[in-house]
Amino acid sequence: METKMEWSRTRRDLFLKCPRAWYLRYGHPTPPNGINDVQSNRRPWDLMLRAMKEILIERLEDLREQKQWSPLLLEHQLKYSLQKQIQQSSHPVKKRYFEALLRYANHRFALLWRCRFIRQLERRKYPCWYVLDRTSSVRIGTHRIYASPDLAVLIQNKWHFVRFDMQNGPKKVCDELEANAMVLWAKHQGGFPQSETSYRLHTIGWRRGFWHTETYQPTKESVKQCLQLLDSDCKAMLEIHRYADSNLALLPLASSKKSCDSCSFRTRCPGGEDLQLAHREQTLLELVHHSASSKT
Repeated sequence: METKMEWSRTRRDLFLKCPRAWYLRYGHPTPPNGINDVQSNRRPWDLMLRAMKEILIERLEDLREQKQWSPLLLEHQLKYSLQKQIQQSSHPVKKRYFEALLRYANHRFALLWRCRFIRQLERRKYPCWYVLDRTSSVRIGTHRIYASPDLAVLIQNKWHFVRFDMQNGPKKVCDELEANAMVLWAKHQGGFPQSETSYRLHTIGWRRGFWHTETYQPTKESVKQCLQLLDSDCKAMLEIHRYADSNLALLPLASSKKSCDSCSFRTRCPGGEDLQLAHREQTLLELVHHSASSKT
């Protein structure tokens, strides 16, 4: 039976940084030692970002029901969510570091709530809008795609999809194509228009100390290119999955040491201490492997 691939922006980002880390997190058939690697190996900083996202969705859902949050309630909810995330992880966090993470979260959240889009929702400028479940997926061909927006807002007969990224990397050429995945999700979800021009896409992400908003107008061609990107990504992931079944030690390592510095699998990866040395050793191992294979 052929392995079915699941696609999301988070999975794609990790796959491009390090196929080995992607396999250990998402492609491994069973977590080593029965541990849930996806959650337990996350760094405290990543857990803070997850807590922020969780509370953002909760606050938006209350806003839709016209329930207002006080600054004290926001701080309490962020603290509770962060504590819960850390308790489920394998990283002990000292009290001073925990308090620093909480200050970061409160500061970023306060700035996010001043974004024009959220302020307009607070003023009830748009009566028809919904908070969506980012874990909602659609099947496109043989692939499972996770590309739901966080918000869907109807403005002048056009659906505006909004996605919040708690931590954005540098701008990439493929950002617009990745955003178009929200349209693919909507067209396969049901209840949304089939015409690409019926949508407007917004990504709001934290980058270099500010919340930046990028806006895209999808077209038939851009959505088609997005579908090609997703298909190409899933085929590459499937190839790595098959490669790992052959020999886990030969899985490609990260191309940048920066990826290793922030990787939760660093302590049990050949490239965790010296990436360049690990690349050289892996090259020799590949030569031995191919030599042995050719003789059989």
